Amino acid sequence: MRAKEIDGMKGALIFLVVLGHFLLPLLGFGARSINLPFDLIYSFHMPAFVFLSGLFAGHALRSPRHWCKRCLTLLWLYLCFKWLVFYPERAAYQTGGIWPDFWHESGTPWFVLALFLWTLALPLFALLRRAFTPVPVLILILALSLRLGDLDGRLHLMDFLALDRVIAFAPFFYGGAFLGEKHFSAWIKNEGLQQWGLLLAGAGLAFYFAFQSGGWLHPYQNLIYGVWYTRLDTSAMPELFRTAPWLLRLLWYLVSGIISAGFFVCGKLLVRLPKFGAGLAALGERSLPIYMLHRPIRDIGLLFGYPAYFVTRPRLAFPLLFLLSLLLVRIFAAEPVYRLFLAVQKLPGRVLDTLFGLSEKRRKAS
Repeated sequence: MRAKEIDGMKGALIFLVVLGHFLLPLLGFGARSINLPFDLIYSFHMPAFVFLSGLFAGHALRSPRHWCKRCLTLLWLYLCFKWLVFYPERAAYQTGGIWPDFWHESGTPWFVLALFLWTLALPLFALLRRAFTPVPVLILILALSLRLGDLDGRLHLMDFLALDRVIAFAPFFYGGAFLGEKHFSAWIKNEGLQQWGLLLAGAGLAFYFAFQSGGWLHPYQNLIYGVWYTRLDTSAMPELFRTAPWLLRLLWYLVSGIISAGFFVCGKLLVRLPKFGAGLAALGERSLPIYMLHRPIRDIGLLFGYPAYFVTRPRLAFPLLFLLSLLLVRIFAAEPVYRLFLAVQKLPGRVLDTLFGLSEKRRKAS
């Protein structure tokens, strides 16, 4: 049984992810009609998406076999994703090389790699959770994320294994994993002033960030990408933040968490709309193929120079890219595309099942 409300929220988020990626190359135009919706999207979309992905992570721990299968599947998808984006990205950005660099990632495949690494470490944190209850373990994860944000300054990791984002977004993933979809669904079904308050507070914070991101909040903008502290423009910050940048990340967790909670309440209302909610749920159920397949299309568009069309028509960018994103998510969520994606996705699991089956037959034979 799938949670339709959660699928609906993921459907809305994956559409925002696609739209945000198409708006990203146009930010240099400085047009409010482009930058404002982009900043609204990026104020919460990845924290919310990572949190919702974590809600179902506990299913991987039903057995060692399930955990192995999930890890292998995510690793396999990451390798496929790197190949999928390599040639369009090389053509669009004029980068060299004839092989993808699987050890370093700063683009869209980071999320699949992060899912693999988070799932790989899940048994350790689940063991700690059983020993100490969830709250102390989540505090530990939060403290590690805050502390390890300066790891690049000491080890010069750059984008090695996308560890900057893996570390930065880990509290959202494990927060969802420890809460679980049942508790989250129960909270969503509640009605009351608390949720309306979160909706208003989240909307207010999101719009404030969007309107101020080009002003006094500009030096702090890289926080939303989950970067190392070395990539923050600390020269324009007060002394407190220059010496303790982890305070900035802590504030980001708080603000993006409130905005995400407000979005979840809004998403609940959207999913309840007839037909529209069902369409969002269908997109959410198939969010991973949409996520993986839209990026090569964006890069092919860059190769043909789609940003140049909007240089003199910046006001057309948002409505046209909105429609294009809507079309792409519908195409990539279509049944034939989804079946092909599932066939590729299930290959590691089938190999693992075959190996387990052969092992079981040999054990019985002996």
